[in-house]
Amino acid sequence: MRMKVEIIGRDWKETIKDILPEYLRKTEKFGGEYEEREIPIDDGYYIFIADSKEIYSKSRDELIDLWEEIVLAEEEEDLKEL
Repeated sequence: MRMKVEIIGRDWKETIKDILPEYLRKTEKFGGEYEEREIPIDDGYYIFIADSKEIYSKSRDELIDLWEEIVLAEEEEDLKEL
């Protein structure tokens, strides 16, 4: 089974308070059962919210690959909507 993952990006100067509405909306999808991990990428920070503790065993490079995969998929969906 593939791990379900949602990602939230924030600028280096933003706090969790700044992204709280998006954070609550995304964590709600997991029904209170989720794990999270945050890493810096470029000039921002990204919170990976997952339905599995497997998120902790991922290397930074694996998380960046996952981030790229999700971002590209979201961009494709946005283009389809145009």
